[in-house]
Amino acid sequence: MKKVIRHGDLALVVLKELPAGLTASETKTLMQGSGGNNHDVKNGTVYLKDVDQFVFGYLVAGENCQLLHPDHGSCCKKSSIRTADLKPGVYELRRQFEQTHDAMKPVVD
Repeated sequence: MKKVIRHGDLALVVLKELPAGLTASETKTLMQGSGGNNHDVKNGTVYLKDVDQFVFGYLVAGENCQLLHPDHGSCCKKSSIRTADLKPGVYELRRQFEQTHDAMKPVVD
């Protein structure tokens, strides 16, 4: 069973290693949430790649890596951005969906 970290409408799946053939991105934005707010990362390297409708990239989290978002995580006194600590490692980036009686629908953040 794989470990999954939920961050609003973003899911990070723990991997043992980064898939081969990826190129690091210049961005620090993992994805834009359904509410229009970015899920950003500090002290991590983003690899964006459309794998399928769910998986859209990978993250290599370094020491003191943090996820940044206005709605998810611990509140900072001097900022409107909340932070969530992420352990060093490799993560697969997935859009979260939920199954309803009618269809698969994106999780709304």
